[in-house]
Amino acid sequence: MRRFWTAACLVVGVVLMVVGYTASAPWGTESVAHSDPRFVFAPAVFVLGVVIAFSSALVYELLPEKRRH
Repeated sequence: MRRFWTAACLVVGVVLMVVGYTASAPWGTESVAHSDPRFVFAPAVFVLGVVIAFSSALVYELLPEKRRH
């Protein structure tokens, strides 16, 4: 079960990183004056994604594994 939660945590983190990066990158702008992020907290979403992706290692280590009898 811990593999599922670790993978889920990693996928959520990567998705947030991609969304945050694409929303804050100045795609198609011709000057720096028009390079604002698409929404205000886009860089924070990227950082949150990095934190969640790195915390997937903690999830793997802290969740108990199944006991096999």
